[in-house]
Amino acid sequence: MRPRFEYLSGTEKQFVHEQTVRLLQEVGVAYNTPMLTDLLREAGAIVDAPRLQAKLPWDLVERCLRQVPGEILLAGRDPAYDCTVGADGMLYTSDGAATYMLDDLTGERHEGIEADLAAMMTLYDALPEIDFTWATITPGDVDSRAGNLEMARISFEHSRKHLQDEVRTPDQAPVMIDLLEAIAGAPLKERPIWSATNCTIAPLQHDGEMTEAHILMAKAGCPIFVLPMPQMGTTGPMSVLGTSILNMAELLSAVVLFQLAVPGCAMVSAVGSAVAEMRSGLYLSGTPEDGIINVICIEMSRFYGLRTQGSAVSCDAKACDLQAGAEGMLTGLASALAGADVMLAFGLMDSAQTASLAKTVLDADTVNAIERFMREDPVDEAAALVDDLVEVGIGGHFLARRSTRQRYRTGELWQPSLWHRGTFDQYVGTPLVKDAWDRAHRLIAESDVPPLPDDVRRHVRGVIDAYLRHVS
Repeated sequence: MRPRFEYLSGTEKQFVHEQTVRLLQEVGVAYNTPMLTDLLREAGAIVDAPRLQAKLPWDLVERCLRQVPGEILLAGRDPAYDCTVGADGMLYTSDGAATYMLDDLTGERHEGIEADLAAMMTLYDALPEIDFTWATITPGDVDSRAGNLEMARISFEHSRKHLQDEVRTPDQAPVMIDLLEAIAGAPLKERPIWSATNCTIAPLQHDGEMTEAHILMAKAGCPIFVLPMPQMGTTGPMSVLGTSILNMAELLSAVVLFQLAVPGCAMVSAVGSAVAEMRSGLYLSGTPEDGIINVICIEMSRFYGLRTQGSAVSCDAKACDLQAGAEGMLTGLASALAGADVMLAFGLMDSAQTASLAKTVLDADTVNAIERFMREDPVDEAAALVDDLVEVGIGGHFLARRSTRQRYRTGELWQPSLWHRGTFDQYVGTPLVKDAWDRAHRLIAESDVPPLPDDVRRHVRGVIDAYLRHVS
């Protein structure tokens, strides 16, 4: 037995598919780079070269979908942390690109700096629930011209796990490849220790420079996580269903883009669509509508045979409080029940603007609870303990039964690491967030991440500095 969930019926999936195809064929997509013009035209797309736009016939999309591999290696800096999308169960990663760092005890926040990113990555390395990472903080004290290069350097200095992030411009791609291959000690085609988060621009556009950069990264061997980000009510229509259809059109246009440029490259459908707060325009990440958008897009991505990443366990709360926990569990269960292969789950609050050490540790209990909820359990006599029921009979108890001891020890009752159970007196006056804060700092202090070898550190520093001299 296992929890099962299906939001869209077969007929409803067909409707979403037909509307997605209509957008691609009748409206098309702006790729915003001449790099793809000839490839698209030769593949059968209707290309408007001056506008760098293309209309995509379904047979072209279908051909490209067939080229996407079903299993995707995400190599770690240390091979012990390798994981494979599509083969290793549901994987969990951290959320990324936050601006601020929260002091969970005072409630104050500041603009993130290199030390904050280092602390977050060290904590991510220490938590076994996190399979791979996204650079969570955009540090304001590094040279912004080489921001993503510096973030890769900092992240790999403090974590042994696979990293995903962005390359913004094509001139950065060769530098990033050089940097990554020095850290991996091998070509990225053999050891893809980094994957690209490729954000589309809603509605129905691609960032030209990022597209060119990520094509170069894909050619080098890096997987591509496509993250459409239309917001319901602003860059997406004021409709959960309409925003989901827009997400799928942008996703499939990216499948065509990368499969024409790099046939067979590894790709994941990563749902980034969300909801706008209509008074302020803010991105919201913890609403029921976010959960439903994820469910629709995950189900449709599976309909197309793609591996999926849900955006979940995030929140719009401003502290580690009831709202944060409720929003995180709501969106987390939605993605899990929809069948996501990966869950973007750790570290952020405040509509993905602010990173929190305490929330990261509490998120570990959230995803472990989700894992227990989603676990496959047998339906048979051994699991039912019918013999115990018969022998204990009317009015007895089961505390002395051998099965009680055995099954408790093997995890029939899930045990959290931090959530408060037990007696009231045991926990009264002990805020959960303080326990989480303390555990986070203890894990960081006890970090056993080995430093990068000296020659690798010098090489990485050298290629970044050479890049900065070139761009200046």
